[in-house]
Amino acid sequence: MFKTLVLIPTFAAICAVSTAQMSIAPEKEETKVAEVGEEAPAFELKDQFGKTHKLSDYEGKIVVLEWFNEACPYCKAVWDSDLVPKLINTLGEQKKEVVYLTINSTANKPEEKVLESGAEFLEELKVTVPMLMDYDGTVGHLYEAKTTPHMFVIDTEGVLVYSGAISDDRRNKEGDKAETYVLQVVTQLEAGEEVSPSYVQPWGCSVKYKAVGKSGKRGRRGGKPKG
Repeated sequence: MFKTLVLIPTFAAICAVSTAQMSIAPEKEETKVAEVGEEAPAFELKDQFGKTHKLSDYEGKIVVLEWFNEACPYCKAVWDSDLVPKLINTLGEQKKEVVYLTINSTANKPEEKVLESGAEFLEELKVTVPMLMDYDGTVGHLYEAKTTPHMFVIDTEGVLVYSGAISDDRRNKEGDKAETYVLQVVTQLEAGEEVSPSYVQPWGCSVKYKAVGKSGKRGRRGGKPKG
């Protein structure tokens, strides 16, 4: 009888301690990815000149993000056709200040090569926009960027209002004459209208993310633009 009386409270004490430990154990916080209609995830990246850019630096402004890879034929086409340079110039003429940032998550070659070739491409086109280096893919995965190009628009309140294709001209038949969803979204924001569409399936080459494990993590695949 004595042993039983000793064992019962000891077992209860152990259970109480275990329960207490379980109750105070911190829960693992999941990283929240970008979602249209929600606050855009914060980020901090350096550009091709070594300057640091934080999303918070552009509070109160409309921010346009383009996932960029000058080696991707789709991305190269929208830049070489003057579609993107024209878009950037047009956005600069809008009533509200618009910031255009390219983000380079390419990691299928050494980082210094990605930086060098991307910077040279923009320099040759004489387009002075920041190319933010995301070599480890952290921001790309945070925004779930699938292709190059993949466009995102953030409004003056910091809310992600658009994600998707740059235009419906995936074969680059219209060149710089193509209407872009980005300009449409910015125009709607300035007019105080609801953004529509807020999502269009992006097209282009897959973002060449840094491999993870054996299989690696890649975006949606794309091919070369046709005729």
